[in-house]
Amino acid sequence: MNRRQALFGLAGLAAAPLIGGARQVQDTGDLWARIRAMGEAIIAEGLTPGLQISVRQGAEVVFQQGFGQANVETATPMTASSVLRIGSLTKQFTAATLLLLEAEGRLSLTDPLSRFLPDFPRAADLTLERMLDHTSGLGNYTDAASLNTFLQAGRPDRSMAEMVEIMKASPGLQAFEPGTGWAYSNTAYVLLGAVIEKASERRYDVAMKERLFTPLGLNDTAVDDASQIVAQRGSGYTPTLAPGVFQNASFISMSYPGAAGSMRSTTTDLCRWHQALLGGKVLSAAALARMLTPATLADGSLPMQGGSPIRYGLGLSIGEAAGRSLISHSGGIQGFSAYLGSYPDNGLTVATIVNVDGGPAGARVQAMRVAIRDGLLS
Repeated sequence: MNRRQALFGLAGLAAAPLIGGARQVQDTGDLWARIRAMGEAIIAEGLTPGLQISVRQGAEVVFQQGFGQANVETATPMTASSVLRIGSLTKQFTAATLLLLEAEGRLSLTDPLSRFLPDFPRAADLTLERMLDHTSGLGNYTDAASLNTFLQAGRPDRSMAEMVEIMKASPGLQAFEPGTGWAYSNTAYVLLGAVIEKASERRYDVAMKERLFTPLGLNDTAVDDASQIVAQRGSGYTPTLAPGVFQNASFISMSYPGAAGSMRSTTTDLCRWHQALLGGKVLSAAALARMLTPATLADGSLPMQGGSPIRYGLGLSIGEAAGRSLISHSGGIQGFSAYLGSYPDNGLTVATIVNVDGGPAGARVQAMRVAIRDGLLS
């Protein structure tokens, strides 16, 4: 899991439902030919073993394709059905599950963490909502002293109780007072997985499956486990200094990222998920509006970073691109980099995953997304 996740955009949004039916668009034959050429060039230049992309407008899938290889050793092609890890895109599913548990009366986002983990340090000061929107002041357990230390720590399987103990012992556990700043915290989301288990009386993977994956027909989406046999599972890689030469990514137990980044999916399922979520089919209008309301500090102001306001809701960045509202998030984990973004005023959703965890592939895939946005939203 990348120790910091990129956030996208800077503007607010209206209430739900945000995505309706497909819009009429111009002839896109030339656009998709260009996108295919861009994807093929990324593979030909050896920037990533494989790339998966899906584009949806409203109820219509307008483009989806796999490029390159899902597994280099077996020369298995990447297809639109290859199942890949999505890193921190997990966070929006965690947030939605907590909102559904709130609707069931099992918790309130204003609850202190101490209701569920009474022995955790300063748990009485940490509300679930501030943990979800990264204003809790909790540090980031993935900020290890060195990359090797981080990679080694992620290898063993651990119970939820063991992960809570690791969170307790992580350096810089409380970086600032709750509500006085904003800092991306994987620590907070691992702890929220423990909250889901306490409130639902289920393992958090089961709680999410029962409330989200199964009802929405997200058949290729799950909390991942390396021991499971997964049809069409793609492998993850790390780049070397030589273009087109990759190494198998460092092994990571999915118990280590937990509710912060342990899921697997396809870009097809991710687009379907955003269309359902933003279309008002998952949460009530009030709960969705809450999820998409940018966090404010205790004094009512937006948090600032680098002189610019941070507009981050519950597991999602609330932004703008090319003058359009954009709801998005990225995800990185050993071997994979993922992105999911929606332009609600047009019904456009774009998802991409590459099975490499670094190098220049990310910028080139972003250029593909920009070309799609400009081609469909012009």
